[in-house]
Amino acid sequence: MARINPFAPNSPVAPGMFVGRLPQLEALEQALLQTRAGRPKGFMLTGERGIGKTSLLQYFKWVAQGRISIGNSEKVNFLVVELDIESSSTDVGLIRRVELGLKRELTKTEPARTFLEKGWDFLKRFEACGVSLRDSERGTDSESLHDEFAYSLAVTIARITEADAASVFGAKYDGVVLLIDEADNAPKSLRLGSFLKLLSERVHRAGCNRLMIGLAGMPTLREVLREGHPSSLRIFDELPLDTLSQDEVSRVIDQALKEANSENEEQTTIDEIGRSNLIHFSEGYPHFIQQFGYSAFAADTDLVIDSEDVINGAFNSRGAMEKIGDRYYRDDFYKKIQKDSYRQVLRIMADSGNKWVSKGDIRKTFHGNTTTLDNAIHALLGRKIILAKEGARGTYRLQQRGFAIWIKLYAKHQEGLIQAQFEMNTESVGSPQPTTGGLVQQPFPPPASSN
Repeated sequence: MARINPFAPNSPVAPGMFVGRLPQLEALEQALLQTRAGRPKGFMLTGERGIGKTSLLQYFKWVAQGRISIGNSEKVNFLVVELDIESSSTDVGLIRRVELGLKRELTKTEPARTFLEKGWDFLKRFEACGVSLRDSERGTDSESLHDEFAYSLAVTIARITEADAASVFGAKYDGVVLLIDEADNAPKSLRLGSFLKLLSERVHRAGCNRLMIGLAGMPTLREVLREGHPSSLRIFDELPLDTLSQDEVSRVIDQALKEANSENEEQTTIDEIGRSNLIHFSEGYPHFIQQFGYSAFAADTDLVIDSEDVINGAFNSRGAMEKIGDRYYRDDFYKKIQKDSYRQVLRIMADSGNKWVSKGDIRKTFHGNTTTLDNAIHALLGRKIILAKEGARGTYRLQQRGFAIWIKLYAKHQEGLIQAQFEMNTESVGSPQPTTGGLVQQPFPPPASSN
């Protein structure tokens, strides 16, 4: 039967489907009010892949633009400029994209276009002197470029927040929010921490106190900023994202089915064991909820999502688990490392999920000499596949618990697969609960071959 599938594994969730993150949302909403009052504070959302950083950033954008109320009634109206960072990003490239973001929002009238053309003509002058988006390192006065960028941004913000701004720009704004996603991808040459710290300080010196900078990235973002400038972390409040609770995951499922039943003539339900399995498989990761939910909904043929639908959707060929692995983990396990000894370390660490494990504990089950183990750990750290614990020498963990789950299901030696699946059930869910009717009593089926 053809039905609209309400789960969205390939895009940020819609505002009506957003669940949880109340502490983070309260902090972000307070930061908006502070910025509107002239006391801006930056923030950075950090968390594993699939944890929902981009969805929260999108929800925050709607709040900042006044499309969603703060609390019960109050709304703000900020101009939002969105960027993301790639490994090839340059300072000139970021500056140009900020300009383009402002132009998209503001050039609705001729006076507005004239204002922006004059205010941002410094970019044309610098490019005429040899600066280009492809080459920002040729004998140019980088400091002057950054100074002019900060000044032009400050002047623009001051103008769009003035009382008569609506007559020129179509609206009066409370300030500008600069949102940068995938910030942990910043190359060392960009020196992102220095770029943002100096931008914040220069804008303030130019008399502007209505600029709010928000970042999102992996937990390594802290180190990326610190490498750029040790003091850059001071301008950001870190808001780490953890997995959603089981109750929150259940609410996501309910909201998705409500959405489906409003769009489809056929009404779909889910039984308690199917719900319990979806909660179990998702491990609280928003992206996993969406992918497992999407696959289970697609596998359902009788309008009741049950345990068989969830398992078939998860483990059939091109099912949810295989897609999650392809999207998030396969490159780290196979392409970034070429030696089986390195993968052996990952398999050992996966037995601890993403909890901290000592080198001594790894050595107990590692098949190889100490030098090989040292080389493996050094390589995995360098590729940012594992993390070292600050202040605890020789202690490491995988960055994502989801990576551990994928390794145990898809990258373990075949003879250990069924045991790993049994351990996952025991560790994550425990004994069946009377209120849900229990979990599936059979082991997960072996994953399809991914040749």
